[in-house]
Amino acid sequence: MCATILLLTSCTYVTQGPSPDENRGAIANSEDLFGDGATTIIYPEQNWERADSLWFYNTSQGSDLMSYDIFLHLETDTSTTNRVILFRSNENMRKYRFLPQGATYDNPDWLPVGWVKDTHEGQDYIGFTCAACHTTQVNYKGYGIRIDGGPSMADMQGMFFDLEKALKASLPGEKEENNEKFKRLATNVLKNSEDNNVDKLKDFQARLEKDYKKIKDLNHKDDPENGQKYGYGRLDAFGRIFNRIEDIRAPNSYGKRHITANAPVSYPFLWDTPQHDFVQWNGIVGNFRLLGLEPLGRNTSEVLGVFATIHSGTEDPGLVLTALGFGNSSSSARKWNQIALERKIKHLWSPSWEELSNRPEGPILPPIDWEKAGRGKKLYEKYQCDACHQTFKDRTDLDRRVIAQFSSLKEIGTDPTMAMNAYLSCIKSEFPKVEDFDWCNKDKPENPRKIAGKSALSFLTKEILLNGAIWDIPAYLTAIFSNPLISLNPFSQGKEFKRHLDFKKFDESDKDLSYLKAYKGRPLNGIWATAPYLHNGSIPNLYELFLPSDCRNGELIEGVSCRSKKFTVGIRELDTKKVGFVQRNSSEFPDLFIFDTTLPGNSNKGHEYAAGVTRMIKRNNNGTPIEKSGNSQNATIEEVFERVELSAMTEIERMELIEYLKTL
Repeated sequence: MCATILLLTSCTYVTQGPSPDENRGAIANSEDLFGDGATTIIYPEQNWERADSLWFYNTSQGSDLMSYDIFLHLETDTSTTNRVILFRSNENMRKYRFLPQGATYDNPDWLPVGWVKDTHEGQDYIGFTCAACHTTQVNYKGYGIRIDGGPSMADMQGMFFDLEKALKASLPGEKEENNEKFKRLATNVLKNSEDNNVDKLKDFQARLEKDYKKIKDLNHKDDPENGQKYGYGRLDAFGRIFNRIEDIRAPNSYGKRHITANAPVSYPFLWDTPQHDFVQWNGIVGNFRLLGLEPLGRNTSEVLGVFATIHSGTEDPGLVLTALGFGNSSSSARKWNQIALERKIKHLWSPSWEELSNRPEGPILPPIDWEKAGRGKKLYEKYQCDACHQTFKDRTDLDRRVIAQFSSLKEIGTDPTMAMNAYLSCIKSEFPKVEDFDWCNKDKPENPRKIAGKSALSFLTKEILLNGAIWDIPAYLTAIFSNPLISLNPFSQGKEFKRHLDFKKFDESDKDLSYLKAYKGRPLNGIWATAPYLHNGSIPNLYELFLPSDCRNGELIEGVSCRSKKFTVGIRELDTKKVGFVQRNSSEFPDLFIFDTTLPGNSNKGHEYAAGVTRMIKRNNNGTPIEKSGNSQNATIEEVFERVELSAMTEIERMELIEYLKTL
């Protein structure tokens, strides 16, 4: 058995075909959308070979968005007979900041990074894999630094609305231009075959209408008209996954029950994710429970949100029949691929500024001022950054582990929308078995089958994983023995891991889920490549992170003394001084997204330790928080710990701390 497991955990998908070129299929663009660009694509040393990157970009996890052949030939809504623009063209995909790719063995159709073909039940689909949201590019003086696992700049929301427009414009109707588009699309999809007759055209039109309705429904369930605009690099993943559960379990019941997905957050960066005890901005899921299968559950939940095909009923066939494959729920989720993707990410390193500044062929980034960085390290400790943001001595350490420190909303003061949505969102359940202790039932006893969204997602995911589990034992064993938190002791179920909330270990047996009203601090290695900052992307660069949020005008000007109320997002060019992306005038580039921090969900307040606004917990010489005497068990954090107030950093100190953060 051990030999079998070793063999299984040693195997991985290897791209078939010729060895990838040094660009890994990436297409450079010297004149990008917003005035920046790159003539040369380079990759930092992240412990992935060329084939690893391409495999990550092109491996399906079971996402089935719409018909593949229709997507390949679909034109934009602005496309005309005289100037045909495919929706998937590099020109159009750059608008949404997806990363164009050339043809490779696994990507013969020139799909952007993270867009992949999936085949399920005999039907070909276009869908997404992890890389669509977790691969980025940072430009600097003509170099495009392609970073695997980095937070994408993709505007998913804008893309989906334009996809809806494109599909609508391709349906035949009163406009002659639409009829011409339909003819071109039908000709390209049906290939002018002998079967291209009236009946085939009717079938094709029905399929096109089905895809249009699906995308339209997705858009208007998640984002009602005049709803929150996400812009580049953000998505409300929780809200959208919650709404997918509604669609799956009760597509026609109770009328409209979707929530407005109004809490967009930045795409998290992936390096070290398998080594974390808890993941996601609010730590909604762990990596250690279910004998180490929790990462597979997390990834299954994620693919449910990105359009996996789901068949789900409301009857409970029992454990035996479910384990044999006759269960209540099945999906297109690809377990083996998801396990392999998680294993691949386990070996991913964060990008190193130092490595990029010391290349033998010449520096890509400016050199680090090590004397200044040394002073910055002392500031990092003085302002207790290390209390919440664990520091690795070595980003390549195979035994690195992350014990996340959570800060309650009251403590950290950042925008509460995402955390509160995850806590408050409840769903009227169609599940065969529902536990009766979820907090949703407490104040509304007339709805005894209403459960928290987190629980609903867990129930559905477990149903999918249990269905046919007897045949999936090899996959599950592979997942367990690949989990860096469990592999050394697979029978511990991660009992040594506890949620650390406001510097106290939290008992998650409290079923009201109040622990979700918090955000997670994580290690900051590679932080230089992940702007904008805070969970909701409300601060454009590290420099402004160390400023107070209380501004009068908030305009981004030289010598600004407080955080910007408005800034632009969409440019890839790196500002190496402030460490974020360069700001450009939106009047010159009107398609830039203007991030307005005064809008709901966009607040840039909180985490103002360096500005002397957010008070810190006093610690002893060993770094342990100092508790006040005589505290009750239910005391608040204000009542439990002694506090210390530090003055705001000076301009020189801010720049020293930034220099140190470059070294991580």
